[in-house]
Amino acid sequence: MEPVARRAGGRLPKRVREKKESGPQAFKLEDHVFFYFSQILARRTRAINARLRPDGLDYPRWRVLAVLQEHSGATMGRLADLTSVDRTTLTRTLGLMEKAGLIIRREGKSDRRSLSISLTAQGRRMFARILPLTLTETDRALTGLSAQEIGVLKDWLRTMADNLKTP
Repeated sequence: MEPVARRAGGRLPKRVREKKESGPQAFKLEDHVFFYFSQILARRTRAINARLRPDGLDYPRWRVLAVLQEHSGATMGRLADLTSVDRTTLTRTLGLMEKAGLIIRREGKSDRRSLSISLTAQGRRMFARILPLTLTETDRALTGLSAQEIGVLKDWLRTMADNLKTP
């Protein structure tokens, strides 16, 4: 079996493997796997924002609720890592959520410079109320995939995420 030619974005298309195209003209968005990630995330985010708007929420606040539901007492650094949001944006989002009574920030027990962030009872109720809305959008995105295919997809995505961890 001959080795598979690869490039950033996935398997090289036949037209490139056979040297019919090279260089910048060989690049096609449709051949680049991260193009689809961007499309999927943007479409899902827009749909979730529309569904959360009546509750006064948006996708960034949903991500914080989801992370804190599972990781109560997370530090700012941990929360930034798990939500994939930079600290400046996250600080702004947390301020809005604190004002709305959804989260509480406390000084760390061992280090007063660090903050521990948790959901309030109101935040937990909000999470429970909006979870079905967000899961509906996830189900919509995964329509047509079997449970086994979804499992394989998650494994591939986990591998890709691990590949990109900072050394």
